Amino acid sequence: MDGEVLVVEDDDEIRSLYSVMLEEAGLPFRCAPTSAAALGGSARPLCVILDWELPDGSGLDVARALHRRWGRSLPIIVITGTPLQAQDIRAARAARYFRKPFDPQDVLQNLSEIIAHSREHRFSQRPAGLPRAD
Repeated sequence: MDGEVLVVEDDDEIRSLYSVMLEEAGLPFRCAPTSAAALGGSARPLCVILDWELPDGSGLDVARALHRRWGRSLPIIVITGTPLQAQDIRAARAARYFRKPFDPQDVLQNLSEIIAHSREHRFSQRPAGLPRAD
């Protein structure tokens, strides 16, 4: 599998839940408890699971920075206990939005769909005859 899921979550218990979920689903992942850690990776994530309130910044700032770095097609799932408005979700260019508490199976189903769609889109955007870069 090319890439990993980036989990940006400051709560240790919720981060542990994501770790169990993703391990059981066989998805590679990297956890980041802060904005700085999230933005420190060197590889484009498959998808980002993003909390909105972080100790060193906002989810919106992280989403914008990730999109500047990796392109607007980078899929982001916002999962937060913070009530958000539709304009917040649009500003973050979030593919999905879940409120905490969430159903892990629902999140995994959406994550799988987003990753599959993202891979198809990335594959279809490559000019014919070029080898895969992933």
